[in-house]
Amino acid sequence: MNLIARTLFGCVAILGIYSPSAVMAQVASDLVLTSTSNASFGVAAPGESARLGADEQLDLSGRARVGPVRLSALLSTNLSAGFGATARWSTYSAAQTLRWSWPKWSAAGSGGGAATTAPDLLAALEVKELAVAVSGDVAGLGFRAELGKFPLKWGVGKAFRPSDIFKTMDYSALIPQAGGTPAARLSVFPSALSKIEAVAAVDGQGTIAAGARYLTSISDSGAFAASAGWRRPSNATEELSASIECQLDVGIFSPYTEISAHYSAQKYYAYAMFGAGAAFGTLTLYTEGQGAIGLSTSDFKFFILPNWKLSELTSISMPLFWFNDTQTASGGILAQFEGIFGGRFSFSASSALFCAFSPLKAIWNLSAAWARSLSTY
Repeated sequence: MNLIARTLFGCVAILGIYSPSAVMAQVASDLVLTSTSNASFGVAAPGESARLGADEQLDLSGRARVGPVRLSALLSTNLSAGFGATARWSTYSAAQTLRWSWPKWSAAGSGGGAATTAPDLLAALEVKELAVAVSGDVAGLGFRAELGKFPLKWGVGKAFRPSDIFKTMDYSALIPQAGGTPAARLSVFPSALSKIEAVAAVDGQGTIAAGARYLTSISDSGAFAASAGWRRPSNATEELSASIECQLDVGIFSPYTEISAHYSAQKYYAYAMFGAGAAFGTLTLYTEGQGAIGLSTSDFKFFILPNWKLSELTSISMPLFWFNDTQTASGGILAQFEGIFGGRFSFSASSALFCAFSPLKAIWNLSAAWARSLSTY
């Protein structure tokens, strides 16, 4: 069966399983099916094989509301051919993603290293978000209870979030994005500008985390948050943490910071992240740095992101990273154009330089994608 036939079969199967019933159709606020075609080509470090491939990704997202009850879902299926999506799968947790590959994909190389052979054809089904929420008032105090898999966005950092005990940032994309995790959350709203939330979550690797956070807006000029949490990775020492976050808007500048103190294995240490955003007309610039105190290494990280919005439909971003602990520099360019053949066309080029090796090692990747959506309201 060829790639196109398999894609159509996957699309029909997902719609058949997750299409709303007649009752749900009366209350659904939106239902969006997005299909993205992607082709990529990359070269690994000298002496290693190149990567070449294409994939088709289908995302079905929807929202439904019945009075105080709200249901949200984002389901994704991906079909890849060749070697193009090797890096993508390595970051997904096995417990939350179903995979099939032809021929069988070697999960690890000799000695438990990285995968040695990429799949000729790989299919995956992932639940990115599936949650139910109930909202209401008790004694004049607003509340919302949520259960399922949904995004947890603790922290104000664009790339580094030391206060995020749930570790939801996904670095497999050119620009990091906060992902979802299975969790239960209870939020109460003491006022229109503040929120208190308690969260318990477990990821696909067996890590359990729980914490509470207070968030309040400072008039129209910023926000402040304080949180405390507990985290226990599978087969590892548990960790306690307390964090503060602050973000301000001062004219064209938006400074922000996170400071997080930790205790684990009878040892104290802390992370400090400082960042700032600046807007100059159509150009927005973010710079961000994070360091550690009390660890054997400074663990310094640096991130810079210029974004140029040429028009309402076109933008260009150029993220750059530096990781001092691994002596790795990486960067790239991402251009997005809306309205191309009724969809969004994006082009990206990325590379990484591993400075800890002698001689230096480098990888690079080129990718082009076209996404189009079908919406019902």
